[in-house]
Amino acid sequence: MRTVAEAIAYIHSRPKGGQKESLERMHALLDRLGNPEKIIPPAIHITGTNGKGSVATMSSNILHSAGFHTGLFISPFITDFRERIQIDNQMISSEDLLSTTQDVADVLTDLDRDLAPDIPTEFEVLTAIMFTFFARQNLDALVIEVGIGGLLDSTNVMPNARVAVITSVGLDHQALLGSTIADIARQKAGIIHNDMPVVIGQVSGEARSVIESYASKVIVGHLGEFNPGLPGDYQIVNTATAVAAVRAFDEQIPDSAITRGLETTRFPARFELLRTNLMIDGAHNAQGLHALYKALIKSYPTGKIHLIIGSLMDKNVTDSFSEILTQDRFTITLVPFTGPNGRHSLNIEATAKKYPVQTAVNWQTAIKQSDADLTVLTGSLYFVSKVREEYAK
Repeated sequence: MRTVAEAIAYIHSRPKGGQKESLERMHALLDRLGNPEKIIPPAIHITGTNGKGSVATMSSNILHSAGFHTGLFISPFITDFRERIQIDNQMISSEDLLSTTQDVADVLTDLDRDLAPDIPTEFEVLTAIMFTFFARQNLDALVIEVGIGGLLDSTNVMPNARVAVITSVGLDHQALLGSTIADIARQKAGIIHNDMPVVIGQVSGEARSVIESYASKVIVGHLGEFNPGLPGDYQIVNTATAVAAVRAFDEQIPDSAITRGLETTRFPARFELLRTNLMIDGAHNAQGLHALYKALIKSYPTGKIHLIIGSLMDKNVTDSFSEILTQDRFTITLVPFTGPNGRHSLNIEATAKKYPVQTAVNWQTAIKQSDADLTVLTGSLYFVSKVREEYAK
């Protein structure tokens, strides 16, 4: 491969999923790479149904403000693939992404043959690239966001993880994680190792009981101690969780660094205004959409609000529709959206027969038809990233 575009295309060309009964495939890849996961610095490891990207970004920013040379791994990206791997708020350079991807691809040539047909997946390869890159830098700390779940997630191989964070537990990815809150909580609690402190966000009593059965110490952040690091009422809990996480990582971090880190945090597609009357937010499931709805009620107590939703079929956003539509000033339009790897959109025709919602052929048309005081495009982060990309041109 000769360009960063070819490197990204190579990553995307990997299988999207594979057998997930263990982390053997991930360990096999890391072994061939010299086990970079064993030489990276201590990490804050973050999972959760919602909020993990916000908590990860705020945590990383606080650590950087406190003087830590900090690596950050998040997903998905909003505008640039390189957002997924950052150091001190700077994306991995095109040159570093290209060279590191080539190094990983070189060992995969033989490993794919040895493991065929169950070869390392796209996310496993990206995780290996991240570990390899971070191991080559002189870093002080890492903030690593889980892809899906926790127990069997590709990132769950770090012997030097110092703090586990579980931001929330809701029904999402049930086919992979289980059909109940308790099942999903057990999967997320899989990132808890030894006697590491565990920071939790807003979780139900059922989920908390499961988490506490795995943890020797559970920490809950103090709401309102600091101004939220990102806009939106739902970021109050995320801010408290991030602060608790960095304090668990290093109790000597001063409040001044926390304040500075929060004040300078930026994270696209979270309660983000593109215009005075046009917002995007990546509320990709029912729990996230409920949080967005509550934040909108508080931040915009009057006026009509129109939600334009582009969601994937395997999400449960419709579970929040009945509550939202009890408010006469809220309306919903569903638009088709094809996700990455050909993932299908929510069946908007069937949904429109069940709920009093509108449909549109695309989000551009839906915006033109909106006469609300505030129009909010939400749903899949892949969807809102496309919207944001159009408005950035």
